[in-house]
Amino acid sequence: MKRWWGLLLGLLALPGHAESLRMLLVPVPGIMEPGANGKTQGGGAIELMREISRRSGIPFAYEFYPQARAMLLVRQQADSCMPIAQMPDLRPMFKWSVAILPIQIVLMAKSGDDRQWPSLEGAKRLRIGALRGSMVADRLRQLGFQPEESADYLTGLRKLQLGRLDLWAMTDVGVASVSSRLDMPPPKVAIVVEKSDIAFACNHEVGDEALASINRAIVSIHEDGSIHKYRLR
Repeated sequence: MKRWWGLLLGLLALPGHAESLRMLLVPVPGIMEPGANGKTQGGGAIELMREISRRSGIPFAYEFYPQARAMLLVRQQADSCMPIAQMPDLRPMFKWSVAILPIQIVLMAKSGDDRQWPSLEGAKRLRIGALRGSMVADRLRQLGFQPEESADYLTGLRKLQLGRLDLWAMTDVGVASVSSRLDMPPPKVAIVVEKSDIAFACNHEVGDEALASINRAIVSIHEDGSIHKYRLR
């Protein structure tokens, strides 16, 4: 009996199973997107997150939503995170990982458009497009723009290509992969709006130990240089 009691105490002293997290994602063609069957995911960002999950020992489950919906769910659900730019107004809303990738919010012009672009302030007179409900669209409105919103990246870039927009606002992640879906030359950066970092924005209830493990995994991916193999631009 004493032997079995000792074994039981030993088992109780072992660390619990790793906390699992739901990763709520916004589709970006070629970067992170659901498979045709609705059960798989693909893209460079998915591969990177799988490696972060592997190194941290924290299982990730991936779900896709429009950005505004994903942000709301992360704030409501204790086991959830999402990768998003660390904009000043978002920082108090979430519990953050270390930076995963530096990014810029940019205004893109179609390839071959050789106009002399104005300052950021001057660009407010132009026809600017952005993804509906996105952090980028919200940030443009905060800066005094009135963006024309499109339902997805492909629709917005098609409008740019057809001349129905002067500039398309997005982060500088996935530009080549999105434009390749349209069989169009990649658009070019006309104006940089501002710089930031992509990080995991998590619900405030996500455990400190889980987030520390994720942070160590992200740091190790940068330290060994493997961050460069995920084709995120």
